[in-house]
Amino acid sequence: MSRLTHAAATMHTLSLAAMEEASRFGVRDTDIDHLLLALTIDSETGGQTLRAMGVSLEAARAAVAAQHASQLGLVGIATDPDSPGRIVFHETSGYEWTDRAITVLKDASSGERRGDSAAVLRALVDEPSGLIDQILRRLDADPDTLRTRLDEVQRLRLIAPSPAGDQNLSGSRSVFVPAPIEDVWALLSAPARIPEWDQGIAAVDADDETSGSWEAETATTLPDGKPMQVKDEFRRQRVHLAQREEPTSIQWLFTHPDAARSNPRSVAFALEHAAGGMQLRVTLTWLTPPSRGGRRIVRVLMKPLFRFVLFIQLTQLESGIIRVFR
Repeated sequence: MSRLTHAAATMHTLSLAAMEEASRFGVRDTDIDHLLLALTIDSETGGQTLRAMGVSLEAARAAVAAQHASQLGLVGIATDPDSPGRIVFHETSGYEWTDRAITVLKDASSGERRGDSAAVLRALVDEPSGLIDQILRRLDADPDTLRTRLDEVQRLRLIAPSPAGDQNLSGSRSVFVPAPIEDVWALLSAPARIPEWDQGIAAVDADDETSGSWEAETATTLPDGKPMQVKDEFRRQRVHLAQREEPTSIQWLFTHPDAARSNPRSVAFALEHAAGGMQLRVTLTWLTPPSRGGRRIVRVLMKPLFRFVLFIQLTQLESGIIRVFR
């Protein structure tokens, strides 16, 4: 993955998580404190460095709420720390970065900085308002120590795994989930709970969880309630359990039995313990038949677009899973 592509992927992932955190507070202006919260669940160097210093998502949320209450107290407004609600970003719209958050994101890709999560965190710690410095001190995370650790890993470059195979369209990403591996396994291994993390599935008829294959209903509305146009032959799906090894790996296969020429979709998960939660690798594969002649040329030409769509689908799956535990 090129530096530019890696930076774009990082910005997309952090933007999604930060705006989800903002939505818990009922605000549309996504600021630097929301970006810090997003970094606590980052799977790459930035998130790893924070968690190694004892900064978890829950602790950071409490510190941010306490800092907001303290700032209001300085102007004579007495209030308890904020009690955010659930994440509603996927059901709403109109979210934007504040000017100072945009400046941080730009600084993370300037000069020698690569635009990865470590660079974003480094720019965030250097942000001149002092907000992040104060929040970190509430977390007993010394900003100068954090700067030193980030400088030590500045040259590290995490490269996403290459897609598997030349024929099938496949991609894989690793994410951090702030929950015990047992809880994540319980979510991902239950066919009835697939709609919780896959917004393309409205319901799964999983009365018999031992059958290995279940009837599923394709979603016809977006999370915000807006209708989606779904052709009749794609309204029904079959969900197949392709592989299961408790509690470390599971693979689901989705097919459209009424659409003879549709491509099956495989979603595989690999789980492992990590400090403060667990590490999850998600692999999404669209199984495509061999192509010949003109179709092969078209597929090659369209590959960059297909890769981008695949990346968006992967981030939607990741967001759906992490949101359950946030």
